[in-house]
Amino acid sequence: MDAEERDVAIRFLFIPSYPANLFLKEEEAEYFTENTAKEVLEELKHMNLCNDALFKVVMENSPEAVEYLARGITGEEMSIIRVLTQYEIKNLGHSVIMDVLAEDSEGRFIDFEMQNSVESDLAERMRMYESSFNIAFLAKGVEYSRLPALTSIWLIAGDRHGRGRSVYTSYLKDQDNQITDWTYARYEVNVSYEGDDEIGRIMYNMRCREYDEMNDDPLKEGVGFVNNTKEGQMAFESDFARWEKRGLEKGVEKGRDDAIGIVLKSGMATPEDVAKNFGLSLSEVYEIAKKTDSCI
Repeated sequence: MDAEERDVAIRFLFIPSYPANLFLKEEEAEYFTENTAKEVLEELKHMNLCNDALFKVVMENSPEAVEYLARGITGEEMSIIRVLTQYEIKNLGHSVIMDVLAEDSEGRFIDFEMQNSVESDLAERMRMYESSFNIAFLAKGVEYSRLPALTSIWLIAGDRHGRGRSVYTSYLKDQDNQITDWTYARYEVNVSYEGDDEIGRIMYNMRCREYDEMNDDPLKEGVGFVNNTKEGQMAFESDFARWEKRGLEKGVEKGRDDAIGIVLKSGMATPEDVAKNFGLSLSEVYEIAKKTDSCI
């Protein structure tokens, strides 16, 4: 272990109960300074809908945009009656926080997830999000028949399956290719798709960084609300800060895990010591060890 690695290990392991929450509060306070607000609004002028914060604010404030996007992707008519705000969407565990969740007049929920990279474990992540939704919306003792229908829409930066399609649709089917569950559907959308059709025009608007160059549709109207009104700008500033904080939290967690890996590899502390110091279970420590290739 070199000197730099040792410094990292000492910083994270031997300062008892590393004050990540305090650090995050201090960083969060900086997001709302006047200079930062100006920088954020300047960025907004050339930001596209693939940005998580902008996408979420546009969708939360425009059921018409949600309806238009969902209809264009699924080909189904639907009437959106509400879009849940970030305060209404539960943290479903294991960092599962849905990007945009809407409900239509039939009681069906539509979950939109923005995915700006094609990760190797994306299929498992999809399963986790959809399973978490089921658990969150079915309280203990409630009949399974009360579980609402779910349409899961994943907006992905590239063509994950490499077959040139704009949208890949999945249902639960049996060996005779018959759909066995009409209450569930998953749509994987290739945001990079450039075809000369409706979905191509929609994806162009998702990628477009200049408001004046967007096609006229509800997505452009939603971006205009955020760009050109004080109410929209304030909503975006607040949400942008929340997304940045989430990124910071992930960075702190990764730094902690890397440092734990260094310490475990070097033998500077036992798994039990690490668990006690960080308030983790032994199984969590072993999972971090596995992730960081630390043999213990």
